[in-house]
Amino acid sequence: MVKGVKSVKSREWLIVTTLFLSHYLPVKSSETRYVTLSTVKARAMAMGGAFMAMKNELASLDFNPAGFSISRLSRRSQVSIYVNPLGPLIIKENWRKTSDWETLVGWIFRGVGFTYENLSFGVLFGEESLTDEERFERNCFFDGTGYEVHRNTSFGFSIDLAARVSLGIAGEAFIREENEKKRWSWGYRYGLILKPKNTLTVGLCFFDFPNRYQDDRMVLERLADETLNIGICYSPWQAFSLALDIRNVSDEAKGAAREPHIGFELTPFKEFSFRGGYYRERGGDSHTFSLGVGFLKSYTSPSHDRFIFNPTLGFNASLLWEKNVSGENRWLFFSCILRI
Repeated sequence: MVKGVKSVKSREWLIVTTLFLSHYLPVKSSETRYVTLSTVKARAMAMGGAFMAMKNELASLDFNPAGFSISRLSRRSQVSIYVNPLGPLIIKENWRKTSDWETLVGWIFRGVGFTYENLSFGVLFGEESLTDEERFERNCFFDGTGYEVHRNTSFGFSIDLAARVSLGIAGEAFIREENEKKRWSWGYRYGLILKPKNTLTVGLCFFDFPNRYQDDRMVLERLADETLNIGICYSPWQAFSLALDIRNVSDEAKGAAREPHIGFELTPFKEFSFRGGYYRERGGDSHTFSLGVGFLKSYTSPSHDRFIFNPTLGFNASLLWEKNVSGENRWLFFSCILRI
């Protein structure tokens, strides 16, 4: 078993090193798109977008806010700050491309969370929008061109109404440029998560986007405006989860009507996860396959009377193949977040 653990850690360092070094290499293929600047979508996209019934921290705030849950070591109130350790490197590479202080801060501070009893509140700063696909054909791994007017900021809360019922509400600011001016538009989502059995979780979430950006999250995520989306997660044992989402079960006239997304997550070791997923665009000819890995390492300090210091470093990477009659596109998602 020790030998196996060492092997996993060796692969972990190999993957991290490869991604880090690729920052210095030019993007050679116009078919490869890099979502590496500022995202929490890597885990969800690795599972084919089947995330409506999943619980997570900032990633759930971006999908179903009812699943927003901060890991807790006690029942005390808790404050968590989410930092991108690679933020200073991103700023260095894009220093001459932006003078917007909100953008610079957002590249370092990814979000903040607060829990009190059965209530969790969080803010996700500067999630990169996927709409302008050509922008992701980047010249380098952390190219920030156009980011400051193609980003979303989410804020919301979840509350445990009962042991097996959670409710969540989130707002989303769409930050775009119109007539050479930065404009903020607002969208909302409302979610519910039920756990009828220990091995089964059901999630529902309604999305309402600004009219001018109603297709903003259709690229890869396949989330249409003013639609209800449902998800089911089956976990026969703790180390394995199988998830199924159905996009847009409420309005056949909107995009992605009753479109299935399927994904899985396997955690063979405490700190290592392997993921995969698939979906086919309903009414189109596009197929998307996904694979991903994740690492999560926690460090717990001795408990004090008033606080527990529990820094956690999370790394997620996923690769998507989007295939259709006109060719194929490859998408790489990467995130590294330190929770303090």
